[in-house]
Amino acid sequence: MARHAAHFRDPGAAEAGGYALAVAGVLVAAGLVFHPLPAGGLEEQPSLLADTPLWGAIHVAIAAGFVLCALGGLLMLVGGRLTAGWTHPLCWGAITIGMIFFTGVALINAWVMHYLSPLAARGENQLLFDAFNKLLVGYGWLGNPLFLVGLTGVALIEVRRGLTALPRWLAVLGLWFALLSWLRGIGSATGWYFLEPFVLANIPAFLWLSGYGWRIARLAAAQAAMGEPVRDQ
Repeated sequence: MARHAAHFRDPGAAEAGGYALAVAGVLVAAGLVFHPLPAGGLEEQPSLLADTPLWGAIHVAIAAGFVLCALGGLLMLVGGRLTAGWTHPLCWGAITIGMIFFTGVALINAWVMHYLSPLAARGENQLLFDAFNKLLVGYGWLGNPLFLVGLTGVALIEVRRGLTALPRWLAVLGLWFALLSWLRGIGSATGWYFLEPFVLANIPAFLWLSGYGWRIARLAAAQAAMGEPVRDQ
């Protein structure tokens, strides 16, 4: 395989961003493992929430992971590669801004919907539950597609250019996971509910992002230790 240079503008920032992404991906994937499948649309169903005792804890973990994704994306913008071109920072910017909005979905689910769901399931405070549901969907529309654009772009650039010299099969796998992650949102938005189980593709997608972050962190640490661009097979 051709030799690649991982030359970061600020290796300290890139290393910190990589570690943040590594932890973020694991937190989100762990939360999604225990998350129930969608129930026919983008809005949350009070009966589903009420019957999921870990709903609050699941979304606390996901929210923490989303915040770290935003932090990792921001640090990658600061410490990014000198020769990556404009598309690479655009993708990390999309991940960062997308996650700022998408964090709102997890926060509302963890601290608001979790509290209101038993009441709404009994027919109480239904208007309040519906209002927060609309807010949740709005945050989701602002955040999730933008994040997926960024994640898909980062994976595609890795496949085409091998910026971190990740094995090609692993880069392609990350791209496939990112593409499959689009299907849940498409299914919920269009009424093609048979696509909603593809929400499970988000689990390996976030684990891939975690591993990619770890890869970046180690390359940046090696560059900082050597004081020069890192050549990696």
